[in-house]
Amino acid sequence: MKKTLTGTDVVLLYHRIGRPKLSSLVAGQYVAPWLLKSELNYLAANNWSGVSLADILDRGKASPEKNRFAITFDDAYLSAYEHACPALIDRNMSATIYVVSGAIGGINEWDSRAGDQCESIMNAAQIRELSDAGFEIGSHTITHAHLTDISDEQLQQEVTDSKNAIEDIIGKEVVSFSYPYGNFDERIVAAVKAAGYQNAVSAKLGVAGLSDIFEIPRVNVRWNAFGPLLMRKINRARKASGITH
Repeated sequence: MKKTLTGTDVVLLYHRIGRPKLSSLVAGQYVAPWLLKSELNYLAANNWSGVSLADILDRGKASPEKNRFAITFDDAYLSAYEHACPALIDRNMSATIYVVSGAIGGINEWDSRAGDQCESIMNAAQIRELSDAGFEIGSHTITHAHLTDISDEQLQQEVTDSKNAIEDIIGKEVVSFSYPYGNFDERIVAAVKAAGYQNAVSAKLGVAGLSDIFEIPRVNVRWNAFGPLLMRKINRARKASGITH
């Protein structure tokens, strides 16, 4: 069924902030700092409002005439702390950062085991600093596990123990979860709900506000998402969600 909507809410997904490293197995995940700033400026110039994920999910704050975007970072790379977060703070914006609790202060071992580039992860003090500055901190499990491949007991540990560890660092409740690799099924969603999360983001393409809050779609921003190309991806997300204008 086609849906007609004037205003659109989207959740943008970023990973690594820096010059693309062609030797990486996921070179497309790198977004140069200047490009991130350009994207933020482009969206603002085209009447898109940057808001928090919580605002996106609060349908009472939605406007039929306003386009809004929220920013999320998976994995809590140090490069996001160094380059992205200051750019957001300069624009009075925030983001949701999904932390792999077992990697705090370390590296992306889940990628390095597969032969990919090693990248540093934020430490506890940096995560606490961002939380205190108004950034939301969410969970991305303990080990960045393929949740569909592990036992029920392991699944419970990944979603519950990571939540508890991050809450101990920031002194706040962790309410949002990001599925590693975007993989989830009914069993995983049930475990996330049982652990006490209030929402979860996926990697499927679409706009926010039209799906289950434990299957929130996102727009994956990659190395070449210059303004018009980013808008093309957003328009594809609209189409994927059945929206016509």
